Amino acid sequence: MPLTSLVGNHALKEQLMPRLSGGTLGHAFILAGPAGSGKEELARILARAMVCDHPGAKPCGSCPACKKALGGIHPDIIAVAPLEEGKAITVDQVRQMRADAYVRPNEAPRKVYIVEQADHMRVEGQNAMLKLLEEGPSYAAFLLLAENQGGLLTTVRSRCETLSLIAQEQELSGPEEEQTALLARTMAELWLAGDEAGLMALCAEYERKKWTRQQFSSLTRYMTEHLRSLLPTGADRRRILQGTQLMDQFRLALAHNVNPAHLAGWLCASCTEE
Repeated sequence: MPLTSLVGNHALKEQLMPRLSGGTLGHAFILAGPAGSGKEELARILARAMVCDHPGAKPCGSCPACKKALGGIHPDIIAVAPLEEGKAITVDQVRQMRADAYVRPNEAPRKVYIVEQADHMRVEGQNAMLKLLEEGPSYAAFLLLAENQGGLLTTVRSRCETLSLIAQEQELSGPEEEQTALLARTMAELWLAGDEAGLMALCAEYERKKWTRQQFSSLTRYMTEHLRSLLPTGADRRRILQGTQLMDQFRLALAHNVNPAHLAGWLCASCTEE
């Protein structure tokens, strides 16, 4: 599994898996998320996928290109970072990157630039980056890492696909994980039955315990799994699909720092929506 090393972020993994298998990654991405969310690891995975020699799912991890990338010595994966700690990538660095981008790849079909702290760049640097995104060669790919994608110009964001990651807290395990899975199963069935009162009672209990974002993320994942497991049983297919789509929206909202308590209220209100 090419995304095994990325912790958490289950919805994002599900979104990316078919594209890694089919080799359909675009040329420009913003990897947005707070410290500890795994954006650096995801950047390395995507970079390896873009240079991988294997004809199947990428990155395979075993071809010569993957081995070089894992060892940090692949000539077509280039990291661009601020020259000094606490400083931003300069416009001159972006211009150097532009000149280098027009030199064809050494070995791989693509040349990948991992741009660290992209959201800290000044306007001049971002405008130079924008020109590269718009006019760069077709084989060049750019992975812009940002803690706050709002720090990037709207024009830069519009030229990139944004992948939002969630900070990972301590993973659930043992009794806590079992309790979350059981609660998710109960909530999924209440939602499927349109039992708003039952859901409100469980959400109130959730609020008293002050669950973390990670716990709510795990709850939505287990609810999705249980709802999908009900498809062969003859349960209301339309309602099941609505529920799985709602869980996807919750995970996206978590990636944009929406308070889990607000999402719990949204879940209850959805019971009566048609």
